Amino acid sequence: MTVRLNAKTARVLEGSPWIYKGQFDAPAVSSAPNTVVAVLDRQGRFVGRGFYNPRSIIAIRLLSRRRDEKIDADWFAKKIQSAIDSRAPWVGSRDAYRVVNSEADGLPGLIVDKYGPMLVVEVLSLGLSQFMPIVLDVLAQQFKPTGIYERGDIPVRDREGLPRVDQLLFGRLESPVYIHEHGVTLSIDLAGGQKTGHFLDQYENRGRVGMLAAGKKVFDAFSHTGGFGLVAARHGATAVTEIDIDAHAVEHAQQNAADNSLTDRMTFVTANAFDWLRQASDQGPQYDLGILDPPAFTKSRDRVAEALKGYKEINLRGIKLIRPGGILVTSSCSYHVSESDFINVVGQAAYDAKRHVKIMEIRGQAPDHPMLAALPESRYLKCLILEVGV
Repeated sequence: MTVRLNAKTARVLEGSPWIYKGQFDAPAVSSAPNTVVAVLDRQGRFVGRGFYNPRSIIAIRLLSRRRDEKIDADWFAKKIQSAIDSRAPWVGSRDAYRVVNSEADGLPGLIVDKYGPMLVVEVLSLGLSQFMPIVLDVLAQQFKPTGIYERGDIPVRDREGLPRVDQLLFGRLESPVYIHEHGVTLSIDLAGGQKTGHFLDQYENRGRVGMLAAGKKVFDAFSHTGGFGLVAARHGATAVTEIDIDAHAVEHAQQNAADNSLTDRMTFVTANAFDWLRQASDQGPQYDLGILDPPAFTKSRDRVAEALKGYKEINLRGIKLIRPGGILVTSSCSYHVSESDFINVVGQAAYDAKRHVKIMEIRGQAPDHPMLAALPESRYLKCLILEVGV
């Protein structure tokens, strides 16, 4: 089956793999939602092949722009192998990292994360379902995992027409598993944790915090299971306060601290981080290093203004908590909030806090989470390291 683009498709012709509803003429022949279709431009020239799903807002996800490529089992095997090979120079001996990162690896809708002996997958595109047997076969051959577990209870699957279900796809489930980061051992709940079990995209930013932490009093707001704070404590922070609203996550963080013999320098608070930041900042500067790593404040473009208010509030409070000469590490994982918008709102927060703030580093997601140059949405994580003055 073929579809022909209309006049609203500049992005796909400039390299984006996404074609939205309304950007192509309705196909002349009805086709199943998971069909691979050929895409032509307005003049009938070949553009590429991709998954077609009229139920989804992103109605076509391009897989290949080569006319001579057939999308079959061999194609998927080569693509997965290419993703695995491309990680080698970046991950070294790490025992936990992202193996496949969806569009950036040319495999739209497929996420694969490695956690020690286990692999965890997310399938976010209906078209992938018919190719999952070959995907699992390649992963099993390459990694020989104890098991491959699917995290499928994700709202986006509703829009694709996929069932929301978590399930074991291969082998047996081992959870929790233990991984190692920057001198810290972490217990990862693969079946019940956030995302696929851990925020692997912040790996290098946690390492940077470790480099900055020696001799400092630290707060870690939205701490989840303690990743940032644990690394800070391991690398010489004198005291670390962890704050999260999820009591289960806080208990998990406490256990991680005990497992690493770091309990003596860590305090755990179960509280709404907004409330804690407001109450603590009212008492003036108390910390030398602060970490703000909140969940996404918006997952839609029409709520960006509301999200920016949230980012301004937590950054204003975070800045007020830092002693002169101290450091604030602040992140946004809302891809609808641009880097420039994030920097601007941090600047507004510094102005309202009446503090001088310098941006020392602009960072992002770890290299095992590559970005596609033509798809700005794939660059979702922004991380600023700020020096807070008087």
